[in-house]
Amino acid sequence: MSEDHAAGGLPAAPRPPGTPQPGAGTVRASLAGNLNRRRLARGWSLRELSAATGVSKGLLSQIERAEANPTVDVLVRIADVLDTSCTDLLRQPLLRPEIIRASSLDEPDDETSVNLLFAGHELGRIEIYRTRLHPHAQSQISSHGADSVEYVLVMSGQVTLVVDDVPHLLETGDTARFSGLSSHYYTTQDSPAVTHTVVGYPRD
Repeated sequence: MSEDHAAGGLPAAPRPPGTPQPGAGTVRASLAGNLNRRRLARGWSLRELSAATGVSKGLLSQIERAEANPTVDVLVRIADVLDTSCTDLLRQPLLRPEIIRASSLDEPDDETSVNLLFAGHELGRIEIYRTRLHPHAQSQISSHGADSVEYVLVMSGQVTLVVDDVPHLLETGDTARFSGLSSHYYTTQDSPAVTHTVVGYPRD
């Protein structure tokens, strides 16, 4: 695997060329959004979460405003009460599609090769699809909800993946992943195409 496929926005996942390393600000922002979503999903106020965790309401408020750097102990206490993990609380969303080109993979002709395409800890429930698109076809416009992730592998042909109105041309063997929350669809030109897709949903 080339250096272009070093760890990316999700834990232990490939990073496409030109993607900046995440900084403290983006980590705090991810924690803020994940904590707020999980707290509201339980219908809890900051005061109720404070009572359950023993973490002050003020600190919880600062965390949700991405203004605080909580200790590991605080993160563990929050994660335990919300029935999740520190990894999930710190999970960063996919801000744009990540694409691995088949031509960039190390696949010698005279030996078996294995390439890690993507790895992550966001999956709970998954759905796996095989799709055949006819020439000049467009798939249904889809969106799978918050924190979902879609992975696609082009088995044959050529497709254009359109995510939030931005097109990404994918050739046979190319692989991509992107936020399932984003509005997206697939199109073909003069030839048919077959894709395999996996949609992963968060554990909660």
